Amino acid sequence: MKKNYIQNIIIHTPDNMNFHSLSDKINEFHVEVVERKLNSSNLTVKEKIAVIDRILENLKSREHEGIIK
Repeated sequence: MKKNYIQNIIIHTPDNMNFHSLSDKINEFHVEVVERKLNSSNLTVKEKIAVIDRILENLKSREHEGIIK
């Protein structure tokens, strides 16, 4: 049986919303998810740092003109 997972996220925003604050909230959410997953894993501190390094490398490789795609 296949596990449920998020396929798409649709964010409905009002016309006068500040997108920088929305971006900050989304970034905080992702940090919390990664932190929670790492804390619940059985990885050593060194392995957790390696995971974070790989995440950062992946994000940097997808960045184009300051936007991560």
